[in-house]
Amino acid sequence: MFLSSAEAIERLVPEGTGLLAVGGMHMHNNPMELVRELVLRRRGVRRLLTSPSASLAADLLIGAGLVDEVATAYIGFEHLGLAPAYRRAAESGAVTVLELCEAAIVHGLFAGAGGLPFTALPPGLELSDVSTANPEHFHTITDPFTGERVLVAAPLRPDVALIHALAADERGNVFFAGAHFTDRLMAMAAKTVIVQVERMAKAGEIAAQRAESVLPGFLVTAVVVAPRGCLPTASHRAYGYDEPALRSYLKLSRTEDGFAEYLQINGMAAAGVTA
Repeated sequence: MFLSSAEAIERLVPEGTGLLAVGGMHMHNNPMELVRELVLRRRGVRRLLTSPSASLAADLLIGAGLVDEVATAYIGFEHLGLAPAYRRAAESGAVTVLELCEAAIVHGLFAGAGGLPFTALPPGLELSDVSTANPEHFHTITDPFTGERVLVAAPLRPDVALIHALAADERGNVFFAGAHFTDRLMAMAAKTVIVQVERMAKAGEIAAQRAESVLPGFLVTAVVVAPRGCLPTASHRAYGYDEPALRSYLKLSRTEDGFAEYLQINGMAAAGVTA
């Protein structure tokens, strides 16, 4: 079904959602239209799951005080610096950080999408201390075929996934342009999938895409048409990220007062929100 961003968040992301996954990687393809609506509506989530490398979407939700726990490998702004709201919340204990490595996120989503009870991780990761920092997601078991000890990770099955794609057709089929990172896996693993798109697809455009770049409509709960809805992050094959806007966010969000000012300037203050 096609909804506005306000309708999608109001109807499909209940307060206290257990596991919310937000797609995008680095400063690309962040579903900012949907994230801003979450902030505007003060819709809290118990646990936020990021892609292997998250950025503005995660930092904004954490800074707004909407996240109790975050399962992530990295939240930052690449060459622009660290994620100030995330760092502040982690250091103060305002948010609980569940350390995941990139492999645990990618393979965990694969296991979640495939209905697997767990997933074996590549050799060598057992040498890291990430598994000891987060025993909820990691265990070591005996490989029944070789008898060797193997590090395994839990499946990741989001209650809701918010992702971005380039276009959708009238049946809710969507396709990704450029890299789709872990977004397709997130959608396949999630119970509810909200996809924001730049535009409606042209006739025959979906059929012309590679199968691995398409998310079929039967996996999509709702589509939100939001032109330029990723800004100030990039939307692949549509526009690049707005570096001055990102720098402005980083400057303001160094402090809690500055973060609140950023929300006010960008229309994300909660006062007066209606369903």
